[in-house]
Amino acid sequence: MDALVTNRGPLSRVLNLASNKSIGQGCAVKRIPIPTISAHQILVKVHAVALNPIDFISIDILAPRGSIIGCDYAGSVAPVGERALGQWKVGDRVAGFVYGGLYKDRGSFCRYLKVDADLAWRVPAGLSDGEAASYGVSAATAMLALTVYLGLPSLYEPPASASPNMLKDRSEGGGAILIYAGSTTVGLFAIQLARKIGYTVVTTASPHSFELVKQYGADSVFDYHSPTAAQDIIRSFPCITQALDCISKGPSTEFCARVMARNGGKVVTLLDQGKSKVEGVTYEYLVCFTMFGEKFAWFPPVGPAFPVVASRREALAGFYANLPSLVGYVKPPPLLVLGTGFEKILEGLDELRAGKVSGRKLIVKLE
Repeated sequence: MDALVTNRGPLSRVLNLASNKSIGQGCAVKRIPIPTISAHQILVKVHAVALNPIDFISIDILAPRGSIIGCDYAGSVAPVGERALGQWKVGDRVAGFVYGGLYKDRGSFCRYLKVDADLAWRVPAGLSDGEAASYGVSAATAMLALTVYLGLPSLYEPPASASPNMLKDRSEGGGAILIYAGSTTVGLFAIQLARKIGYTVVTTASPHSFELVKQYGADSVFDYHSPTAAQDIIRSFPCITQALDCISKGPSTEFCARVMARNGGKVVTLLDQGKSKVEGVTYEYLVCFTMFGEKFAWFPPVGPAFPVVASRREALAGFYANLPSLVGYVKPPPLLVLGTGFEKILEGLDELRAGKVSGRKLIVKLE
C-alpha cells in the first residue's frame, strides 16, 4: 500500500528542534506492506484523514525514520480480529485516531491502518467521512483534559445532582471553567463538552472568532490581546479554579494562572510549560498518545518516556463507545476539505507549519 513515511535521521531532527525550523520535506510517499492485525484489532480502509499540528511536529522533530505519519482517520472496516471487541463487521463505518509518527506499521496517512477494536468508534448515518475524521486527536484531547486531568464528570455519566438548570445555578460559583484559545479545534470540542456537562464556559479568542466560539456554546469570550483581559475575567468570574490552555505557548499558560491566582487551581497544557510561578496554581502537561495504553519515548534514551496509564485508555474507550450518541450535540469543527491524495496532505501540513490555519480543521480524502 501507499503511505506517507518519515525519512529524517536523528541529526536532522535535532537541527530542526534547535533552529525551530523545518529543513527539507522530511517524508515521502512509499510502498509498504499492509499491516497485519492481531486478534484484538481491526483493519481499516482509510477514506479521509484530518490534519493536526502534531503531524508536522512528528515529521520535523519527533518521528524516527521509517514511521508512518498521521493520526486522525475515517474509513470502513476490512478484516476483523477473532477476539476484537465491539461486534465490528466488514464494511462498518469507523473513525478514530492512532499514534502516527512512532511506528512502521501504524499511522493514518496510508491506505490501510490497524487499530485496537475498542479504541475506534462507529460512525452514524448522516455524518460525512471528513466530519467523522475530525473527532480524533482534538476531541479525545478535550475529553481527557476535562474528565481525567481536571476531574469534570463524564458526559455519558452525568452527576446525580445534574439538572436542566445546572448551567444557570453554577454560573456564580465553582461551575465556571476557562478554556484559553477557544477557536482552536481542541477548544471548540472542549467548549461543547464542558457546556454539556453543565459548566459555564469562559474562553479567549481574537475578536474575529468571537461569534464562532459563541456558536459552539461559549458563555463569555474575552480578547486575549487586551492588556486587561485577565482582570476582566477575574471580575466577572472570580471563582475559576480550572483551565485548559489550548495554545500552551508564550504567555498563554501564565495568563490562565493569573486568572486563578486568588483561589489556586490547575491548568492543563498541551505543551510542557514547566512549573507554575503562581502560588497555589499547578500545571499539568497532557500527551494525548498516553490514551493507547502503551509505553513510549521520544528521542530514546535521552528524551522523555511515558508509562502506561490504564485510566487514560479506559477513558478513550468509554468516550468512543458513547460518541455515536453524542454527535447530535457535540458537533465537528468547521472543515476545509483540501482535495484528494497525499500531495494534498503535504500541502495542508505546510499550511499548518506556517500558522495559516485558524478556526477550522483541514481534511484530505484518500479515495
